[in-house]
Amino acid sequence: MVEIKKAVPNPIWEAVKEPLRLLVLAVIPFAIAYFTELNYEWAAVITVVLRFIDKLLHEVGKFEGIPVWKRVLPAFKV
Repeated sequence: MVEIKKAVPNPIWEAVKEPLRLLVLAVIPFAIAYFTELNYEWAAVITVVLRFIDKLLHEVGKFEGIPVWKRVLPAFKV
């Protein structure tokens, strides 16, 4: 029974992880924009670039067999 539970992750947690990951990636550039004279448009661009890097690391890690928690920028472990 334990093996089946590990094979099928909690769907609610899986759905929540993506917006959390994006929120974590967005906090850094928007905090920089808030405390400096950087336009918020640039903060949005930086967020998109960070999201691209995050997805790239995930896909490369999946291809090379790297564990999930090591192949994304903000890793959410259960």
